[in-house]
Amino acid sequence: MQHIFDLYENAFHQHGDSPQAVLMPKGRQEIRFHSLTHHITEDKDFSLLDYGCGLAHLKPFLDEHYKNVNYTGADAVSTFIETCRSKYPRVQFFNAQSPTEIAGEYDYIVASGVFNLMYIPEIAIHRTMVFDMIGQLFNKAKCYLSVNMMTDAVDFQQPHAYHQNVTEIYNFAFENLSRRLIIDQSYMPYEFTLTIWKDQQIQRPANIYGIR
Repeated sequence: MQHIFDLYENAFHQHGDSPQAVLMPKGRQEIRFHSLTHHITEDKDFSLLDYGCGLAHLKPFLDEHYKNVNYTGADAVSTFIETCRSKYPRVQFFNAQSPTEIAGEYDYIVASGVFNLMYIPEIAIHRTMVFDMIGQLFNKAKCYLSVNMMTDAVDFQQPHAYHQNVTEIYNFAFENLSRRLIIDQSYMPYEFTLTIWKDQQIQRPANIYGIR
């Protein structure tokens, strides 16, 4: 994965603390943040892990919309984590290359753009790694996991980019993680957000899920 670290490091040195440094075009971050978090309905304190936090641009967005959030960030790029710790000295940040390196559980876990680049050239092995990491993150979530990815329903794919088939990941999540899930493709034409809830308890006799 060193090639990915180098890519982000170079972008950071070129663009500084900006969306471009985490390979996100300017003007789209808030749209993604909304898609990852708008199902949060908490009126009390809650914890959130931003996996692949980059430069922690999600934190001010959360602070603006949810005054009761306990934010934690994790990223594999050490320069990003050093910058985040300097910006937010009271926030916990993990320098981690895998969810297994992160301690504890969190009410909500979000991952934006974490799986947009190929970790290794072999796509089948990469896909297995992605699904395994999603499963590991889901196990650490108390309420839900929300993941943003690029769809394969595109006319062009950049070299080394990973575009996920929506039906394939839906089937994986439905069969292995939870039947309670949403795939949102309404906010951008070439991306989607998968949100998977932990609580699948059905309220009888109405046959509905709980609000959370």
